[in-house]
Amino acid sequence: MIVVGGGHAGFEAALAAARLGAETLLVTGDPERVCTLACNPSIGGSAKGQLVREIDALGGEMARVADATALHARFLNESKGPSVRALRVLADKPGYVNAARAVLAATPNLTVVTGMAEDLLLDGAAVAGVVLGDGRTLRAPNVVLATGTFLGGKTFRGDEVRSEGRFGEAPALGLSGTLARLGFPLGRLKTGTPPRIDRTSVDFGAMVEQRPSGVPLAFSFGAPRGFAGPQLSCWVVLTNDDTHRIVRENLHRSPLYGLDLIRGIGPRYCPSIEDKVIKFAHNPTHQVFIEPEGWDEPTLYVGGFSTSLPAEVQLAMLQTLPGLANVRMLRAGYAVEYDFVQPTELDPSLETRRVAGLFHCGQLNGTSGYEEAAAQGVIAGINAARRAAGREPLRLGRETSYIGTLIDDLVTRGVDEPYRMMTSRAEHRVILRHDNADQRLTPIGREIGLIGDERWAGYSDEQSAIAAARSAAGRVKVGGQTIGEAVMPPGSTVADVLRRPDVRFGDVAGLVSGVPHAIGERLETEIKMAGYVGRQEAAIARAAADESSLIPADFDYRGVAALSLEARDKLSRLRPRTLGAAGRVPGITPADLAVLSVVLHRRVDARTPVAAG
Repeated sequence: MIVVGGGHAGFEAALAAARLGAETLLVTGDPERVCTLACNPSIGGSAKGQLVREIDALGGEMARVADATALHARFLNESKGPSVRALRVLADKPGYVNAARAVLAATPNLTVVTGMAEDLLLDGAAVAGVVLGDGRTLRAPNVVLATGTFLGGKTFRGDEVRSEGRFGEAPALGLSGTLARLGFPLGRLKTGTPPRIDRTSVDFGAMVEQRPSGVPLAFSFGAPRGFAGPQLSCWVVLTNDDTHRIVRENLHRSPLYGLDLIRGIGPRYCPSIEDKVIKFAHNPTHQVFIEPEGWDEPTLYVGGFSTSLPAEVQLAMLQTLPGLANVRMLRAGYAVEYDFVQPTELDPSLETRRVAGLFHCGQLNGTSGYEEAAAQGVIAGINAARRAAGREPLRLGRETSYIGTLIDDLVTRGVDEPYRMMTSRAEHRVILRHDNADQRLTPIGREIGLIGDERWAGYSDEQSAIAAARSAAGRVKVGGQTIGEAVMPPGSTVADVLRRPDVRFGDVAGLVSGVPHAIGERLETEIKMAGYVGRQEAAIARAAADESSLIPADFDYRGVAALSLEARDKLSRLRPRTLGAAGRVPGITPADLAVLSVVLHRRVDARTPVAAG
């Protein structure tokens, strides 16, 4: 198989496929910049942290690379409960790239090829390889496209427009034409990045410090406990009237507002500073995060300050912020616009429906973010390798993972703006927690062949330890003792105590000897969440009936007169695989779903022989 693109999606796809035994070529324009953190230095965060844990639980690599290069780590949403708690780290940017390159170099069955893919080879309705810009032809019956922002990429700073996929790197131009010729519906999206500043020109005393965790935190379930290196602080400042005034006075120089150069749709949940000032004019201030990009890097990342205004305007804006009066800007921010393919063209395996053996992942599918890209990459790589081996694809459901939720959203609903994973998108988030990603997905990773013997033995030992701690907590009596602020009634056990919201495992650790603190924390979460989990599992069981109701691939929606015209049009175009997926198509009403259910069941009943009685 061939993977096109060396970003986070292509990296995970190539590793997964090679580790599953497929002879794999990774085609990238610059092997020295594989897995570059092109925008912020952050990995994880709300919902995205769950994706990283799930990639790790399946046998992917992002978590381990992030852990090995983390210079700032802390949990977000700790006060809001386990369902939305998530780890976020800042990575050393050059170290992250070096770690990723080392993993690729050490992986059997994997060869990195320098080049830009400009065309696809076809064998009838199936892919047969790629053609590079220099004329070389690479042949394989499975191709994963992970083109990032390079497909027809353009960057913008004021009236300066460059043809590039990101700063200083050439775009891929031919593939857009190939995909359009094959009938794939293409669109344009936009994202952006803020300026980088010289850390020696900043007065940190005028800023609010944001300290990292005082104890080691890791994404990977198999990570060694310890800090990867010195843990550095981040800093927070607020914009002000002067900042906003400069933005408004220079809107005529904005490629988005005044110059009308950008056609792509930008991310709703990560707006530029121009968007913030104009669309949220009622807010007198906006937060800006000053973040280190490396242990030895001279640059700081100015988070929340994405902009495509001219460089001299950006510098003037920066100098209005606390602590930045004498700042030196090392690189101006810019916007990037690129082509994407509507992900409704995909099966949940991430194989395209138009071209057999062709898989799409990452920003090509309209997503935004390293974590979303890597999550799609590992699934595309797994399924391309399984197709090469003649095996059925792996499809993750919404009830199993954030990864399954992400893919189902994409292939069922499509995108009209860059898609970002959020906890609110996961209706089963009580079950899909940060702490239990291994319990949900490591057995799947083991079954498909990505979890090796050593990792599996560690997982099995930990699950045995949790089971033993659960047994002890249910057996040890604490009736009559005062724990926290309450006297426990007769017959109470440690498990009963841990159900109380004000009690932590540390309060009862002495009562269940031999339970490591990390295991005790997992036990506490499991016990506190048990009631919520039970109710959600019941809801999942009810929904499973619809999810198991397959819709025939040739089903004639237009022939069902009782469906609304909108439903007939959308269902005919998107062709969901199940009744449950049909219900998640935007615009499909409960009445439409009821009609479809009746028609499908009648069709099944008509094909079922009636027994003599």
